[in-house]
This record gives sequence, C-alpha cells and structure tokens, in this order.
Amino acid sequence: MNATHLVLKYCGVRVDADALTDAVRVDATRPTVASQLLDAVRALANTEAHIAQLVPTIGRALRDVEQVLAAGPDDQIPVIDTTGVLQARGPRLDALLARRAAQIEHLRAATRLWVAQHPDPATTTSAPQ
Repeated sequence: MNATHLVLKYCGVRVDADALTDAVRVDATRPTVASQLLDAVRALANTEAHIAQLVPTIGRALRDVEQVLAAGPDDQIPVIDTTGVLQARGPRLDALLARRAAQIEHLRAATRLWVAQHPDPATTTSAPQ
C-alpha cells in the first residue's frame, strides 16, 4: 500500500501515486505542490507510526492500573511501574496527537491545491461517499 492512502483517508480524494511521484520528479530543484503534498503524506505517516509504537505500552500500563483498582483484598495485583509509565508517556502521546492534527490540516491544504492543479480524473478522483 502506498502512502497516498492517507490522502484518501483524511481528505476523501484518491491521488494516483505514480502521477504524484512523476510531478515531483519534473522539478526537483524547488518546492512544488506535488513535493509539498508528498512531504505532508510522509510526515503524517511517520507520526502515525510513532503513535502506533507508543499505544501498546500505554495500553499495558492502563490495564495494570485497572487490575490494581479492581483487585480485592486477597487478589494478586501487578506491580505498577514506579517510574510512572502513563505520566512519562502521556505528554509524548499528547504531543504526537497534536502534531498529527496539524499535519492532517497541512495535508488537506496541499490536497486542495493538488486537486485544483490536477482536475484530470486519471490523477485525482473524489472517493465515493
């Protein structure tokens, strides 16, 4: 799967990956709408990968906390990480989510410009609703 699936996911527009790559190659010496769109897609994909790596660790820590809170007097409980897994990783998750939101807005703006420059249905089509 190519990275342009994020354009479809967040913008509702299907961008042909080959057309986008070809447009970037046409003038690689200066920024263009195509290069900005491709950069936005790559940055968003990178941020989402970081979030995906962080979520399981936070999920495990939350489950441990839930077990401790639900435990009875005779139940064995897991040791909660004293370094504060949730406290340590929570701000990073917040920052990543904020960065992701800003990148989605940037992606939407770049996609609107791409669509305006490439009305040809072979390179860009609206996704069915």
